[in-house]
Amino acid sequence: MPFETHNNFQLSRKGGVGYLESTVLGEYDFIVHAFLTRQGGAGDKRPVNLSFGNPPGESKETITRNWKLLSSAFDIPVENFFTVDQVHGGEILIIDDDPDAVAGKGEKLPFDGIITAMPNIAIGIKTADCVPLFLIDPVKRIIGAVHAGWKGTACSIALRAIDLFERRYRSDLKDISVVIGPAIGPCCYEVDRRVLKSMKDLPGRDLYFTKGDGEGTWMLDLDAANKYQLVKRGIPSGNIYSANLCTSCHRDTFFSHRGEGGGTGRQLNFIMLR
Repeated sequence: MPFETHNNFQLSRKGGVGYLESTVLGEYDFIVHAFLTRQGGAGDKRPVNLSFGNPPGESKETITRNWKLLSSAFDIPVENFFTVDQVHGGEILIIDDDPDAVAGKGEKLPFDGIITAMPNIAIGIKTADCVPLFLIDPVKRIIGAVHAGWKGTACSIALRAIDLFERRYRSDLKDISVVIGPAIGPCCYEVDRRVLKSMKDLPGRDLYFTKGDGEGTWMLDLDAANKYQLVKRGIPSGNIYSANLCTSCHRDTFFSHRGEGGGTGRQLNFIMLR
């Protein structure tokens, strides 16, 4: 399904890699970023192409080829990309030293967010419906990448990242910008009572839940839920930019776990300080 991008976002292509970029972040010459699409890449199974996760039938060799393609397109060495083992929680990893030392010897990294002030480390979050958020303090030159599904949103992972910006790096809230990439929209994200109850203590719940068509179901707006939390925390609303693109509605461009009944790929969303 074709779509028009928001004023602050545009679809681009570089070296065979399709991606969405924020024109706001593009104003900073010390930031490289991209919300990748599924378009391009070396998929074994069409239309699974530029995947960075392993759907059924997709080989590890294909994923490796996609990393190399991405590396070449953005002129970033493969070893400079850094991702974590996302677990749909609220823990955030801070990288303020050698990333190899942080990762250890192949140990699992059960986090859903990454923050760093180190240059030349492309921190990445993989998504296929969940909300990818980039946080930037251009004054202190701090960046963060956060993965917020409904569980991460329920435990306010975006606010945990903001707290770390403040406490560890002494960021001023008015200097922090948040850019939200493509995620499943309230048009397609039907959830049950368990999800509704998980957010019972969050403010403004009626603003991002609407009644679903089925008995005991609701439509959840994850994008709005994260925005509301951020504004309540003190991030100026004018500093929050959203792509407003539903991954399930646009499955020709983005992977969608819900829209494709599971078993799909993962798009990478990365940001780096030069």
